[in-house]
Amino acid sequence: MVTARVVETFDAVVASVSSGSLYVDMPIGLPETEDRQVERLARQRLPGRAGSVFNVPARSAVYAESFQAACDYNVRAQGKKISLQSWYICPKIKEVDQCLRAQPRLRPRILEAHPELLFATFGGAPMQYSKKHSTGQVERIHLLERQGLTPRKVLAELYQYTRKTLVQVDDVLDAMVLYLLGLSSPEPLMAESIIDSFGLTVNYQMPTARLAGLDRSD
Repeated sequence: MVTARVVETFDAVVASVSSGSLYVDMPIGLPETEDRQVERLARQRLPGRAGSVFNVPARSAVYAESFQAACDYNVRAQGKKISLQSWYICPKIKEVDQCLRAQPRLRPRILEAHPELLFATFGGAPMQYSKKHSTGQVERIHLLERQGLTPRKVLAELYQYTRKTLVQVDDVLDAMVLYLLGLSSPEPLMAESIIDSFGLTVNYQMPTARLAGLDRSD
């Protein structure tokens, strides 16, 4: 039975999963200068939806104390500013980074994945509509249902005790496709992972061809 629960911090997420792999839609391993290669590869696999893959700010920008400082740091590191949208998630990126830097034993089982890339892989093609629109949400719900999950039930139960303003529908659907990934004996997108300056592994986890029904030979 699949359920959804809201917690306040990444440490609480980790504490709720005491064993096994945990797949997260949050950068693991931060760049110092150039953009991460894994985002470039993901965009190549998402024609028409490549805009859903954001560049990850440099570590110095993630740890900056203000948006302007983050832009300045990122210009020095990568030659460009960061978006306001990226700045808003920097506190969560920092939580994950701090957790994995402080607890190396967690690194083998806390792994990064990209929901939009997963939906495209399970569906055989990128989603047609944005996940922020109701049409796109229905599109993703149908895909999850075809894979045997019950997103409508999960959403209905969650919103019995959680306000919709606190948890968006698309975030729950993203979490469910990450759960689906965990059922698929995942494998890395890149044959050789990148290791950042703090020893964190940069890669996306992907469903195996066996479950997704796709040819991964390309």
